[in-house]
Amino acid sequence: MRRSSGVSTFVATLILVSITMSLSYVVYEGVDRFSAPEQDVFTNQVSDVGGSPELYLVDVNSSLTATPLAFEAGGASSQAGVLYLAGTTYGSSHQLCLANATTFFSVHTGAGLLRADGNGRTWIDGHWTDALQVQAGWQEVMFSGASVCSVTTPAGVGVTYPGPDISTIPVFGGEPSSTFVLYVPATESTTSLLMVFDGSYDRIA
Repeated sequence: MRRSSGVSTFVATLILVSITMSLSYVVYEGVDRFSAPEQDVFTNQVSDVGGSPELYLVDVNSSLTATPLAFEAGGASSQAGVLYLAGTTYGSSHQLCLANATTFFSVHTGAGLLRADGNGRTWIDGHWTDALQVQAGWQEVMFSGASVCSVTTPAGVGVTYPGPDISTIPVFGGEPSSTFVLYVPATESTTSLLMVFDGSYDRIA
C-alpha cells in the first residue's frame, strides 16, 4: 500500500519537532547549570546609642557567608590605615590612637581578658571600659582623645600596627560570617558608610 505524500510530510514534521524540543532541553539545561552565582543581599540596622563621641551600632546581615575586605566612612577607607573621626571629618592614620580624634579598629584575640589602655577614653566591643572578658575572634577597640595607648591580648601579648593581630576593619566576632556588628563614632553629618566584601558591597548609609 502506498503512503500518501501528506502523511509522510506530517510524520517528518513530528520527527523534526521532537528533535528540536530535545535539543532545546539540552541547551537550556546547560544554561541553567552555568547560570550566574547567587547575588548577596544585605539588611542593615543602624542604631544611635548616644555617648560622647556619639556612637552608631551597626548590624549587617548577609544572605551569604562573606568576609569583609574594607570599611569606608565619610570617604575614608580602612585600606589606607586605622580609621578615625576628628570633629566631623573621617580619615585614616598609621597610629592606633590620636590626641584629637577617635580611632576605631579590630584586634584578633583568644578568649580571656583584653586590655586597651590609654590616656583618653576607651571602648571595647561597645563597652566603655579599658578591660573586658572576650570570646575568641575579632574585638573592636576604640580610643578617643588618647595620645598614648596600648592593647594587650588575653595571652599577655602587646599588639602594634601594622601587625597580624590588628585589622583596620572595625568589626567584632568571627569571620567569615553572615552577621557583622560594629560601632562607628559618628556625627549628625555622617551620611556615608560602606562595607566592601569579597565579591560584593553593602552601602549601609
